[in-house]
Amino acid sequence: MSYVDDRLSRIHRGRIIIRYIFGGAWYMTGKRFLVDRMLGKLAKKLRMLGFDTLYFSEIEENELLTMASNEGRILLTRDKELFEKAVKRGIETFLIKSDRWRSQISAVLKRFRISENDLKLFSRCMECNTVLKEVSKQDVVLDVPEYVYMTHERFLKCPMCGKVYWAGTHVKDMIEELRKLKIPVRRE
Repeated sequence: MSYVDDRLSRIHRGRIIIRYIFGGAWYMTGKRFLVDRMLGKLAKKLRMLGFDTLYFSEIEENELLTMASNEGRILLTRDKELFEKAVKRGIETFLIKSDRWRSQISAVLKRFRISENDLKLFSRCMECNTVLKEVSKQDVVLDVPEYVYMTHERFLKCPMCGKVYWAGTHVKDMIEELRKLKIPVRRE
């Protein structure tokens, strides 16, 4: 990371961040989250909405705090002591009170005033958080069930873990679930 990249990341602290990516291209990203081990389902839902969201099932508190600070990520936690430590260190953090993912996602969207325009639905791998790449149908012939291959034309693949995504009924179900939560979504 260059001095400019590092400086911009520190200035913006989890808000709009300009980052340098492969090939020298610049792009804008929205809020970046780091969730504690009690919020695994929330992490997946935030990734589904397109947010850069890190989650580790096993990580020490100090490591979590250091990562949030160094990477300018917003720490989401259900742990009051961890929340207080983060606040003392000047890390942007949000204490999640509910233990249900629907309430959690609503609270995060409300707290950070996230609108429909901030969402990039189904653009990240729900498993590893990597930005998905569109691939040709021929590229996934061995990776998807035959019926899926025959009935779908558009596929996305994670360049990191190799997971393949397509717009099956699960996508419609997720969109409907988000609409029930009063999250305005549009499919592109």
